[in-house]
Amino acid sequence: MGSWFSRNVQFWGRGVVVLLLALLLSSLASGQPIPEDSTKRHVRGGRTHEVLVAIDDTFVYDTLPDPGVLNGILFPRVDERILQLVSRRETLGSMPMISSSRPWLQIRRRWRSPSLARGSTWSPSRAGREARRFDRESRSTENLSVPIDTVLTSQMSRWCGATIHRTASLSWVYRDGFHLYRTSVGGKLGFAINPVYGYELISTDDDRGQISRFTGGLRVEGGYAGKLRYMMDFRDHTESGNGPYDTRSQLYEDEWGSVDLKHNASTSYNTSESFVQWYGKDLSLAAGRGRFQWGPGQFGSLFLNSKNPPFDYLRFDGAFESEGPRSSAAVYYTFLHGFLQSSLPGDTLYYASDGRARYLNREKYLSAQRLEIRPRGNLIVAFSQSVIYGDRGVQLGYLTPLNFLYSVQHSNDDKDNFLMSFDGTWRPVAGLKLYGEALFDDIIVGELMNSAVTNKSAYTIGTQTIVPREVWNHFDLKLEYTHIRPFVYSHFFATNTYTHWYSPLGYTLEPNSEFMTAELTGSFYPFYLTLHASRQNHGANTETENVGGDIYLPSAGDAKADAPFLAGRFERTTRLGVRASFEALENLWLYGEGATFTKSRAADRFETRIGFGWNL
Repeated sequence: MGSWFSRNVQFWGRGVVVLLLALLLSSLASGQPIPEDSTKRHVRGGRTHEVLVAIDDTFVYDTLPDPGVLNGILFPRVDERILQLVSRRETLGSMPMISSSRPWLQIRRRWRSPSLARGSTWSPSRAGREARRFDRESRSTENLSVPIDTVLTSQMSRWCGATIHRTASLSWVYRDGFHLYRTSVGGKLGFAINPVYGYELISTDDDRGQISRFTGGLRVEGGYAGKLRYMMDFRDHTESGNGPYDTRSQLYEDEWGSVDLKHNASTSYNTSESFVQWYGKDLSLAAGRGRFQWGPGQFGSLFLNSKNPPFDYLRFDGAFESEGPRSSAAVYYTFLHGFLQSSLPGDTLYYASDGRARYLNREKYLSAQRLEIRPRGNLIVAFSQSVIYGDRGVQLGYLTPLNFLYSVQHSNDDKDNFLMSFDGTWRPVAGLKLYGEALFDDIIVGELMNSAVTNKSAYTIGTQTIVPREVWNHFDLKLEYTHIRPFVYSHFFATNTYTHWYSPLGYTLEPNSEFMTAELTGSFYPFYLTLHASRQNHGANTETENVGGDIYLPSAGDAKADAPFLAGRFERTTRLGVRASFEALENLWLYGEGATFTKSRAADRFETRIGFGWNL
């Protein structure tokens, strides 16, 4: 593959490091303290509110309405760092439960005061630097089609008459606070450009030694007239250290599409995400290429997980929220049709002069729908359904929103792979969030309570806890347990396996497993510290027995046969680790991590990772 970035890794890597050091020194030199009289009082609707009018960094914001993380969120990738903040604020009760259909695309912008849970300690003056930082990013991105100097003035003036000021911190680099270059034409058409760079050094005490990974790319995003959004994000990745690279098993992790495997000392692979979206007050229609995660799981989702390469899609969204000042009721709907890549080769069309075969890719598609209902601010429940089908063209029945997909695939002689799930998240008191998800693969109701091969089900239960008191509310504890029965995600037609390229669309490639995870995070923006502990117990297939431990090997025996949980060769993997990260500049993150791994019938190993990411 040998891309342009791959051939110039050292040159561009050194150049980026020099540029980032210059930006960091500039930020330290130009930072301005917040004036003592930075808090003013405004009266609206008979109530008095405090308004911060001098905030660190580029813009000055009013913190009366819950910052942009409450409504109108526009973060079009599933790995946005704002997800951590949103999850903590849901738990604390400073915002209602929001949709778990990620990524979030723009529907509308509606300012309103937060709906607080009883016992919550949130207040406007405690919104903090972290919330304001993500609020600035959300607003600067949302308003790409608005001239920079009027991004906030119109909204904030309508709310409380606050005057918006700008400071000089890094204004020569980030003109609007988050985009390296940005322009607007006629107040309607706007776009912004950001570089995407990253470097990671992984050191292990096994045969691999040191592995380095470099990422270089570009992101372009913008909008038109408050009705059209678009984004294009492409990245070229180069990995070295475990070569010569001949097979995908030599990769540090396999979450990629096509990989350059030509017996070289390094390998490269590309990723690209993009979309064009039309949106109105309640409805949205988008086409693009990306990754998705549906469900409340903190460490992975049973239904749609994001640990796979991006795929092409069509998407339709509806968001219907109560207009009442005290009501948090809402209904969210998402329809998705994806175009997947099968790991199986298709028919051979011809051979090139050098002997390479020209294959015709197998058709493989995903049709999925998700309905979420929020009757109250502290509760949201959802139903999801999907079908994987292929070896034929796009089927109109799977392109129809609000259709029951089981009936469609049943009328197709049950030759497609149908899954459905139910999930919910509930906050009984401020500081405690409970969630769960149940998934059923080709459901047979009568088999749900036994260990038959046809009982292909899985579930996740978890909790996030934060003590709603000063100082203690900087720490959150997450506990999660996932149980996946044998043969889940597999299918008797290999094309319909629940995968994209060589990655799972769901939780794992290894059904017949249970996962236990605990994580304690201290959030002191811009610094975060995380302690992590996890364990997987897996019943692996043996040389003579298929116990349902491999997604690519479906059951070939009697449908009434027994498939006990964790049967087969028992394997246990334990991971203990610590991770620290720091945002040195806007969207420039430095991080370090150390972890020990213990696995059955394998030597223990220790691994460290250090690196940086700029707009990753």
